[in-house]
Amino acid sequence: MTKEEKYIEQLKALGIWQPAFEGAVHELAVLEREQSRARKAWKETAEDGKAPSPLDPHYTLIRQQSRDIMALRDALGLTPKGLRRIWAISTQNNAKAEEPPELADNVLTLVREKHRGAG
Repeated sequence: MTKEEKYIEQLKALGIWQPAFEGAVHELAVLEREQSRARKAWKETAEDGKAPSPLDPHYTLIRQQSRDIMALRDALGLTPKGLRRIWAISTQNNAKAEEPPELADNVLTLVREKHRGAG
């Protein structure tokens, strides 16, 4: 199973999969593969028995890729924060769809009546 397929399965299991996510899922998988190659190249710069230097340009690239990966994971709802955000938006959209259209008018009327008597 490819990384893309794994992410799609995770999104389906969470109940948030949409075909519009395909491009972001593909980009996430590509970034993760590139980061894996960058980590390997970074480790190869180390002398025997020593850790690779965080001053090496590979390390800067790895850190940027990590930020990009986390941003995509968050946008897709694959982090706790991202999932909460997606569920909140979904809940709001469902509530708005179920809300009768005259509710806003009723609330506005109640507010006007309350303040009319307070003046």
